[in-house]
Amino acid sequence: MKDSDFTSSVFSTETLAQIVSTRQFRGASSADDSRIFQRGLVYLIACGHFVNDVYTGFLSPLLPLLMERMQFPLSRAGMLASVLSASSSLSQPIFGALNDRFNRRFFVFLAPLISGVFICSLGYIPVYWMLIPILLLCGLGSAIFHPSAAAMVGRVSGNRKEWGMSLFVTSGNFGHSLAPLLVVPVVTYFGLRKLPLLIFPAILMAFMLFRRLPEPETLLVQPKFFLSGRQRHSPRLPLFLHFAISVLRSLVISGFGTFIPIYMHAHGYSLFSAGATITVFQAIGAIGALLSGHFAARFDRRRIIMFSLLAAVPLLVSFVYFPGTLTLLALALSGILLYFSFPLNVVMAQELYPHRASMVSALMIGVSWGSAGLMMTPLGFIAEKAGLQNALLALALIGVLAGLIASFLPKKAI
Repeated sequence: MKDSDFTSSVFSTETLAQIVSTRQFRGASSADDSRIFQRGLVYLIACGHFVNDVYTGFLSPLLPLLMERMQFPLSRAGMLASVLSASSSLSQPIFGALNDRFNRRFFVFLAPLISGVFICSLGYIPVYWMLIPILLLCGLGSAIFHPSAAAMVGRVSGNRKEWGMSLFVTSGNFGHSLAPLLVVPVVTYFGLRKLPLLIFPAILMAFMLFRRLPEPETLLVQPKFFLSGRQRHSPRLPLFLHFAISVLRSLVISGFGTFIPIYMHAHGYSLFSAGATITVFQAIGAIGALLSGHFAARFDRRRIIMFSLLAAVPLLVSFVYFPGTLTLLALALSGILLYFSFPLNVVMAQELYPHRASMVSALMIGVSWGSAGLMMTPLGFIAEKAGLQNALLALALIGVLAGLIASFLPKKAI
């Protein structure tokens, strides 16, 4: 729509919101066309996601070392994972709502710096209880970043939203999964007090995002209530199904990602080898998120989600019962299948509420992972009582439930 038409017409709230959503980024010539895939901005935000999630991935490979240093049991290790996951995820709707209302870019470029500074201060913490506030503050950076950045990627990806979201999700998965390969050598050869050496990537990325991200416009109208029942065809049920699938998938990934190093270390693997197992599971698994952007254009997205979740279950079970070198291949394949449906869930949920993209992203990326993270504490207790192998087996079978829920997703967008 031309500027002259805009200034001379009276629009409803919904129409005005649609116009604003297609004119988000000031100074970017291609932003006026909502169908254009803005490659440079997508890649930059994806790199920011990589750096941000590297820092949140430091905790799991450090848990065996922290447990040995401070002498705390599995239940307390699970509690630390829950604290970081909850703070980085459950608070995301707050920042998602703020971004939908004010749409400011500092939500994106400050986040990696906050995460990096606090997670790299773990080496100076002498006692267990002091770890909790540090992890809470570290998680705040992730909570700020994800809803705002995911909504921004959706806007600048044009008519290739699945591909843009695949790049965004994959970069974060790679960052989280490569974290052991970055942090373990540092603490092994230099000690925990040298963790601040790893802050420099956060500083560099914050500077690049500050310099290159365009300033988005502020919403001109009061946004419509997120779960308004006034719509003729309410998308609340499909959104709930997407959210339930995301929670269950996140629970499987978080559970294995948290306890795999402890499980492998108990089977005689070194700290580095046990930490590298996370990389096998999550980094190679991230390929699935990248591939889904291509398959979504050729196949039914509902069936992709359903079959990928169900197919991951037997592979996870084989790893639990035969934790050896050969079954690492099964672990890698299960990671690919689990991550395959992640971008599709996010994009399909954003399509249900296009003007609440940050809030929807917060639910699908943040609250789902946070809800799963809260389950790490009871999972630690279950592992102590029933054995870690049985706890991991129960996690693997949750994929069956997620696949069955996916079968109830609508075949066509509402």
